[in-house]
Amino acid sequence: MKHIKLLFTLIVLTLLTSCASSKINKTLKQGNIVQEDFKTTIPFEYRKGLIILKVTIENEKYDFILDTGASNVLSKELAEKLNVKSLGSENVTDIHKTSQLLNYTKIDDIEIGGLNFKNTIAAISDFNSGELACLNADGFIGSNLMRFAVWDFDFKNQIITITDNEQKLNIPKDAIESKMFIGTAVSQPSIISYINGDKALNNMIDLGNNSTSHLSYLDFLKQKKSKKITKYISGSGYSGIGMYGKGKKKNEFSAKIDEIKIGDHIIKNKVMRVKDGKTNLGILFFKNYRLILNWEERNVKMVLQESTSNNTELNHFGFNPNFNENKVFVDFIYNDTEASKVLQFGDQILQINNIDFTNITDNNKCDYFNDGIIPKGTDEITIIILRNEEELEFQLKKVRLL
Repeated sequence: MKHIKLLFTLIVLTLLTSCASSKINKTLKQGNIVQEDFKTTIPFEYRKGLIILKVTIENEKYDFILDTGASNVLSKELAEKLNVKSLGSENVTDIHKTSQLLNYTKIDDIEIGGLNFKNTIAAISDFNSGELACLNADGFIGSNLMRFAVWDFDFKNQIITITDNEQKLNIPKDAIESKMFIGTAVSQPSIISYINGDKALNNMIDLGNNSTSHLSYLDFLKQKKSKKITKYISGSGYSGIGMYGKGKKKNEFSAKIDEIKIGDHIIKNKVMRVKDGKTNLGILFFKNYRLILNWEERNVKMVLQESTSNNTELNHFGFNPNFNENKVFVDFIYNDTEASKVLQFGDQILQINNIDFTNITDNNKCDYFNDGIIPKGTDEITIIILRNEEELEFQLKKVRLL
């Protein structure tokens, strides 16, 4: 279990997208890049599995999360510091279909690797609260900015090359190719795939998804009925953290996909989480590739770098723990597991092995968050929970569920 990132998609924002009016759709198309003949390569870091870039605004450097599934975003604190002017407001929906009215603004200049992106639009959000504040990010770089250039992601070496012309990238002739479909508002990139031989539309390339890729619920039901998907497991609880917090408790599936085909390329044995909405392919899906996104040519290229695939198995303790303010609770339980026999949704977790969760404060919470509630590499745990004012202790092992 890789910290919380395997338990939840920490931030998958649907900012200013399907719920947005035609006015904001048009507004989001604003912007340009100053340079005309350019190629620059910049490093990035992973923070809880998300891509963090250094950007410069008004001669100061900031940490921004790169998210192809979102628009630009400024944290409330940074917007106040920059003294930006609100251009209006829109209802903005997160992954749980919870909406809030957010202001949006124009950023005169964002410099990334010496390139100047002018007059791009950004939402203003107070996302630096709760556990999400532990990411220490000042904003998001979204597809409404990225669409002005070609972006080449080398996930293995943690570098990004940004250029005006794909011919400058030395792409191998045997690169995997697919047509890019572009979202109407934020310009999110999507591709078509074939899942177990069935055509799946609108597979979003979502580099803001740091967790297991998502299979659309409708595609899952169709393939379950036709017996193309036979290996799956269900569970119940919270399915993720959106921009406005947790959604409602719900039933959810994880499924083993025998084959995914993109272009002429076949990927075998992928575990995917079943979600409402579109099929969503995130960082873990693309991490073994160079990924080249070209909005102008409406083209996606993938260059295989590592033959060892990831997310081919679901090895799990059978439950997901998560924070609620300064306490830790059982938030999700897979059915028909050892965990389901001894744990209940909402149990307060007092201790896992030698990690005590009874003294979490606002000051030390990020230490627990960054280290992981269940540390990486742990295969057996002793868990102490509080239920109806009674302390209970259980032993659990990580097992293969799919």
